[in-house]
Amino acid sequence: MDKRRLIIYPILLAIVLAIATRGFTHWGTDALFIPFLVTLGYFTAFYIVAQIINNNSIVDIGWGLGFVIGAGTTLLITDEPTLLSYVVFGFIAFWGLRLSLRLLRRNWGKPEDFRYAQWRKEWGDNHRLIAFFRVFMIQGIINFVVGAASYMVIRYNVFAFDDATAFVVGLGLLIALVGLFFEVVGDEQLRRHIKKGEKKLLTTGLWSVTRHPNYFGEILIWTGLYITGASLIGADISIFLYLALIISPLIMATVLIKISTPLLEKHMQKYEGWNDYTKKVPMIFPWGKKG
Repeated sequence: MDKRRLIIYPILLAIVLAIATRGFTHWGTDALFIPFLVTLGYFTAFYIVAQIINNNSIVDIGWGLGFVIGAGTTLLITDEPTLLSYVVFGFIAFWGLRLSLRLLRRNWGKPEDFRYAQWRKEWGDNHRLIAFFRVFMIQGIINFVVGAASYMVIRYNVFAFDDATAFVVGLGLLIALVGLFFEVVGDEQLRRHIKKGEKKLLTTGLWSVTRHPNYFGEILIWTGLYITGASLIGADISIFLYLALIISPLIMATVLIKISTPLLEKHMQKYEGWNDYTKKVPMIFPWGKKG
């Protein structure tokens, strides 16, 4: 392990533990420490299966379900869930199960994704140990951090319809629903396009508004769920802790914009008309810069 990771990993772990224990002050069921441990346990189980079948890329299938596990565990340890607690959990459950089932159907019976296969070669004889930390534990930690803002809402919200924050909570849920629309419809339009067997770009429907409607939708989902945190005003948590959890949608947006999108667009460049397409349609945000 290089020196940079020796520094980054302990810092990352400290940040995550601070979130899970409300600043290292709550280590029991009255915070998010249990959901954090369950999330790591879930990804550890995926790691074990991956080693048995020699396919680390199955971690992608487990990504969406990881949020369902985290949200479900949080709901279980919440003494008096509100209606909003159930709504946020239901939203995450629908989104996460759909994503995992979609990836399961798409990847079932296929060999290990080329990225994970390449890492396996690069890591040599220590590939199993390195994969545990750099693939499964890192994804488990990121999964928890992204979901943490929503788990806070499930666990601590004091939502009431007659409360002054109800409008903001409703706005957050509306943004999340718009995001779900972009993701579900965008994925379905792409599925039908691929089914036709046409080796060309999809430039109609939502794909004429943004080059990655599913990624745009996912950013809206986590941003909207974060906004529902207005329901935490008056709850027994520090407002500064919740404000710090803006890291939740920011991490998701950063991963999608800076990592996932460039990798996918590098693959899409081979299709005819790509340059014209990028000049007409923004990369992620419909109001964003074209090109």
